[in-house]
Amino acid sequence: MRKLAYFVAASLLAHLVGIYGVRLELPRRAAEPLPLEVQLQATVPPPRVLPRPRPRPPAMHQPSTAAVATEPIFAVPTPVAAEPMLEAPAQVAAAAVFEPAEPETPALAPPPLETSEPEPKPAPLLARRLPRQGEITYELYLGNDKFSVGRTLQTWELGDGGYRLSSVSETTGLVALFTRQRLAYESRGQLTASGLRPEHFTTHRVRSGRSENAAADLDWNAMTAMIVNPQRDVALPADAQDLVSFIYQLGLLPLAPGRIELPITNGWKLERYELEIGGEEELQTPIGALRAVPIKQVRRPGQESIELWLAAEYQWLPVRIRFFDREGEPSGEQLVSEIRVSAD
Repeated sequence: MRKLAYFVAASLLAHLVGIYGVRLELPRRAAEPLPLEVQLQATVPPPRVLPRPRPRPPAMHQPSTAAVATEPIFAVPTPVAAEPMLEAPAQVAAAAVFEPAEPETPALAPPPLETSEPEPKPAPLLARRLPRQGEITYELYLGNDKFSVGRTLQTWELGDGGYRLSSVSETTGLVALFTRQRLAYESRGQLTASGLRPEHFTTHRVRSGRSENAAADLDWNAMTAMIVNPQRDVALPADAQDLVSFIYQLGLLPLAPGRIELPITNGWKLERYELEIGGEEELQTPIGALRAVPIKQVRRPGQESIELWLAAEYQWLPVRIRFFDREGEPSGEQLVSEIRVSAD
């Protein structure tokens, strides 16, 4: 009977599947998990950053008969640099800037008993002398963002009682591909007991393919200066300098904090600069920290101005020069990167 019951149940189940399509599923086994693979890799330590060596103090050696470029007194590293154009103040001016006005005489003043010529202004006493030969290389920066656009090379040479100074600034690197600019100054004159006495000064400037030239001839016998562009004669003060010579002349004089006035020509005009001499300060440069004295032109509204720093360790040579536009905003800067001078 039990077998019969099983047979009936199996037959009933088969009819249900065939007639009604009932789907029966057998229990499934869970799929085995896939094996995990782990690879271990050795980590590479980051590269070690060595501290930047401190610059060595300037080394001095004995002079030789070789040229200045191969016989540096100051062995200074030149940084890698790329470098619009720094332009020193170039204001066009009217003539006869320094013709003094005659003092007024009181109506009832008695006439003088005797007449005498006015005493000449005493010549400045020099505190030091300029090396016989030398050159200074500067990195050239635009504006106030320290964006390098080129370089400036200033050179000088003394001999036979005279001197020659030159300054050439030009764009380099990628900047030169887009805007080629060049600014050249030359100052020639006599070396006297009072320092530099310029006789001929020239300016040559190239901007966007256009050339501009200016010049000044200083006649110390007639005490007149002929400004070439436009041509005219103006009175020549006894302590007059040009835009390049005055920078080196200041380094020959005693530097005491305070204000001084100095007549200066830039080839377009002759005008009087009021200069503020500051106290010694530390200046950071590519050749290291230097003790330097700042000398800043007192700004006049609507006029360009200039500032410079003279380094005590480098015979009071100019190691930084900044230029400001007519609104008083920084327009450019020259910062020393190398100095070479002769030993004598």
